Amino acid sequence: MKRVFIVNPVSGNGRALNIIKALKEVCDTENLDYQIIYTEKPGDAKKVAEKFCSSFEDIIVYSVGGDGTLNEVVNGIAMSNTVLGVIPAGTGNDFYKTIKKSNRLFEEVDVGKVNERYFINVASVGIDAKIANRANELKKKKFLSGIVYYIAIALELANMESIKLKIDDRDFFEEKTLLAICNGRYYGNGMMISPNALINDGMFDVYEVNKLTRLQTLKMFKLLLQKKHEESNLIEHYQIDYLNVDSPVPLICNVDGEIMIDNKFVFENIERGIKLLTRDHHKIMSLHDKFHK
Repeated sequence: MKRVFIVNPVSGNGRALNIIKALKEVCDTENLDYQIIYTEKPGDAKKVAEKFCSSFEDIIVYSVGGDGTLNEVVNGIAMSNTVLGVIPAGTGNDFYKTIKKSNRLFEEVDVGKVNERYFINVASVGIDAKIANRANELKKKKFLSGIVYYIAIALELANMESIKLKIDDRDFFEEKTLLAICNGRYYGNGMMISPNALINDGMFDVYEVNKLTRLQTLKMFKLLLQKKHEESNLIEHYQIDYLNVDSPVPLICNVDGEIMIDNKFVFENIERGIKLLTRDHHKIMSLHDKFHK
């Protein structure tokens, strides 16, 4: 089986490049058929993944980077027979946190789709999407890389505004602070938004939060960090496989850490949309642990 490693060389301030050095040693030692391709700009990972998705060979396409690189690879191979491997080398690596303790070798997992874009982890609108957008801007300043999410939270709290949404067949627009649609369990650099989410149950775990004050929002984030948010009356949690969201103005939507802007978002859960390699018998994916100690 051929292995293709799609590498974002700037992920994790160069962490991806360090991992690749060790990965070459593993592949050469075990005489594996492999290819390493480096991305140069946004969109490259999707294009490369699509190229190998059209091949008739048995191929594992690995995302070597952060959640943004992973999202691009997912969009290149979703709904195909190509197998996805994840070697986390970014800042957050949130999806990997959901799968890293799996004992299976392969698993068919769900993917989400919002409008025409696939996602494998979490999509959201509201304050957390604004925080993700702000964090993406801050990541360009490399000296802030370890604390970008905390700075982004502080900045967005200072400028906090609710959003107006009409959800599914409700009769009116409602003011919301947050709406998160979860396939995976973690987002925002390790916050466990959806403790019991399963990536193979055909359902999203949805977290809906009405308009909050700054003080209530701080309380919500505190509960989230303590993994007690599902007990709070500030947050409504339910499961669904399809969700329609309309807004009178363009909204930021955080899709696996990437940003979409639109007035309307349609979220759909697609069962078994990705073939996922959760363990590698050649110990390739364990290279993550070596470089994250």
